[in-house]
Amino acid sequence: MNKGLKKGLKITGVTVAVILVFMLVLPFMFKDKVITIVKKEANEMLNAKLDFESLDISLFSHFPSASIELNGLTLSGIDDFENDTLVSAESIDVAVNVMSLFSDKGFDVNYVVLDKPSIKAVKLADGRVNWDIMKPDTADVEEEKTVEVEGESSFRLKLKNFKIADATIVYVDDSTHMQFYTDKLNLKLSGDMSADMTDIDSKLSCKDIYFAMGGISYLKQAEAGAKLTVSADLKNNKFILKENTLSLNAIVLNLDGWVALLDDGAMDMDLKINTSEINFKEILSLIPAIYQNNFDKLRTTGNMSLTAFAKGRMAGENMPQFGLTLGVKDATLNYEGMPASVDGINIGASVSNPGGSLDKTIIDLSEFRLSMAGNPFKAALYASTPISDLNFKATADGTVHLGKIKDIYPLGDSITLSGIVTADLQFAGRMSDIEKENYQNIRGEGTLTVADMDLTMKGLPAVAVKKAQASVSAKAMSLSQLDVKVGKSDIQAHGSLSNYLAYVLKNETIKGSLTVTSSLLDLNELMSDSETSGEETVEADTTTLSVIEVPKNIDMTLSADFKKILFQKMELDNVTGKLIVADGAVRMTPLSLNAFGGAMVANGIYSTAESVVRPMVNFDLDIQKASFEKTFEQLDMIQKIVPIFAKTGGTYSVKVDLKSALDSQMSPDLSSLTADGVIQSNDIQLQNIEVFSQLATLLKNDKLKNIEAKDLKISFTIKDGKVKTSPFDMKLGNITMNLSGVTGLDQTIDYRAKINIPGAGALSNVSATIGGTFSKPSIKLNTDEVVKNAVTNVIASEVLGVDAEDIEAQKAAIRKQAEEAGNKLIATAKSESEKLISKASNPLAKVAAQAAGKKLVEEAEKQAQKLKNEAEKLIEKQYGGSE
Repeated sequence: MNKGLKKGLKITGVTVAVILVFMLVLPFMFKDKVITIVKKEANEMLNAKLDFESLDISLFSHFPSASIELNGLTLSGIDDFENDTLVSAESIDVAVNVMSLFSDKGFDVNYVVLDKPSIKAVKLADGRVNWDIMKPDTADVEEEKTVEVEGESSFRLKLKNFKIADATIVYVDDSTHMQFYTDKLNLKLSGDMSADMTDIDSKLSCKDIYFAMGGISYLKQAEAGAKLTVSADLKNNKFILKENTLSLNAIVLNLDGWVALLDDGAMDMDLKINTSEINFKEILSLIPAIYQNNFDKLRTTGNMSLTAFAKGRMAGENMPQFGLTLGVKDATLNYEGMPASVDGINIGASVSNPGGSLDKTIIDLSEFRLSMAGNPFKAALYASTPISDLNFKATADGTVHLGKIKDIYPLGDSITLSGIVTADLQFAGRMSDIEKENYQNIRGEGTLTVADMDLTMKGLPAVAVKKAQASVSAKAMSLSQLDVKVGKSDIQAHGSLSNYLAYVLKNETIKGSLTVTSSLLDLNELMSDSETSGEETVEADTTTLSVIEVPKNIDMTLSADFKKILFQKMELDNVTGKLIVADGAVRMTPLSLNAFGGAMVANGIYSTAESVVRPMVNFDLDIQKASFEKTFEQLDMIQKIVPIFAKTGGTYSVKVDLKSALDSQMSPDLSSLTADGVIQSNDIQLQNIEVFSQLATLLKNDKLKNIEAKDLKISFTIKDGKVKTSPFDMKLGNITMNLSGVTGLDQTIDYRAKINIPGAGALSNVSATIGGTFSKPSIKLNTDEVVKNAVTNVIASEVLGVDAEDIEAQKAAIRKQAEEAGNKLIATAKSESEKLISKASNPLAKVAAQAAGKKLVEEAEKQAQKLKNEAEKLIEKQYGGSE
């Protein structure tokens, strides 16, 4: 091979190698610089917290451009929005001109890809927004200085391609009660954003669209798309729509016109929806239940005409002129293979505004008529001045045979429906007259009746309305009859509701009084979130209970008479009293019932006013002659705090003031529970309680194993997850026991016991500390007291039977008393050790039992020796020395 050629190839190879090494090393040279610039720009511009997991630079991904990739990006709010994540993204990939990396004037950005970004925008009721994160410009800055600062920005946008993949967008506006959500949003933009004039091509698609306002859902699980070509005058911020199509579910529209962004922040526009007549089926695609179920089998006749426009300037509250008209003429619909149809569908609706204020908007549903399987129905609505003083007129008239819906719409096997709904309603007036209660100026009359309705749906309790009948006037709605059964529960009610128009139209407070009765109210079934059948056990149902929210815009008095209520494991009988529902709370004033085998009177409040997910209860309870056993079986709280109830027989009475938060399954949050009360019992039996069994063994008195006490009275408090009892006496025949202490949430106990057993010698008056748990207690006797008791008995010279003047006999008696007491402790320990070993079921368990028994005996021997030592100390103190 030619030497020159070999040399040339060698130089070329070295050059290529150097370039590759340079391209590999170069990103690391500039990585710290880019990270510094990104964080510096964020800190200088944002009132928010910007964070990201990593930042990588590559010269290969978009060669000859450099690639900058941010991974795990989050942008979180501060202050009132501290826990809100405004923006997050799995990755952001940016292509930058390589040569701009060597410049201090910034980067030229050519390509941006956002992968799985998520945006959550929130507007509070007071108008504050979580996206207002840009720091305000310094006041009174000279224009020349402003231009200079803008010129120093570390980023220059020369964008030619922009892509968003699988984005999620959430918008919540508390001020207008509007919610918007969309998932799987994909967007592609292309165009030279650095040019003064360019064509921007865009393609947009998104799924699972949800849109609601004022509590009404207008879109649910909808799909939308757009293909747009926009002629952009970027210098003058004017955008002209050229070729474009918009789609919403099955509806496809064309949008023509232009939009201009003005220097004062306003927007000027001239937009029109340009479309030919739309098939009636396409408009039905906006109804989720139709679009998501056998839409391909839906057959329709008739067309819909739709026109819309917006023209003029929009700035602040000033709106452009806009209008929308919709018309349907003699349309029909039926499903393939179904025996009945909906005929004679006629709709005439329009929305118009001449421009200026939204208060000039007029909504006119002049016609809505149809015949459902031969049953005609018609309605109309007119509304104007919606902002200042809503002027409205509405009518509804017709009969709907629910049983015929299955002949029109393929309900499937998951739902059955029957019954008749009849409506004849007319309303007209102004909102100001409703607010001022000038009902003479309001027209409101008619009747609404539901009869023999049965509804079954998979996963929900069956609903049967025997009859529901209401008559309305402008002032009130009278419920003359309601007889409904939901699952196993039945409810009957009658009464009246006032301010119902303001409640419907402006979400104001509805007022009224109802008398409600029931033979059975199964709250476990009604509150369950799971798809369990009514035959399943209460225990299974209680695991899926959810919080009952009390609406704040209800002010109602309920006179209640319930024969039986099932709630969690509780059975409440003969519940009568008044319930006042107001301000997001239910007040009992009072409520009497039978529970836990006894009688109860409850005054108190259940409230979700402050938190819907964490309700509060505050009750004053007076329970008489309730069963310990039934209370333990039905209340999980008692099982956790007072497990001794499981082995307690008899009845009790208690008066208690209780306050607690509830968790998501309507159970008390024991860490927040506080209470003060007194519990009494004239008849209590404690059997096989380990604590008393051990005491009986230590004190050699079997009477302590099975306790039957009279006239027991205990004052207690619950705070910080602990039950604290004041000292109380238990009388067991001629034995008296005084107890006090604390029980913890973890069932640990810390009690003090003082026991008097007449005729027990040195053990006649003894105190003990009780620790551990109720199932595994640890008991320590006060040995000092045992020895002192022995000395007292000796000095008295009655128990020991020795001469009171015989000092040596008294000393010997003291030693003998201490030794006998010690021997009793050792004998008891050996007996317990043998029991442990005998109960061991396998060699490993026996080894463990032997070790535990040995330790028990060793401890008893230590206590016995301590008794002897204490005896010698007392002899020294009493008689001045030993023998």
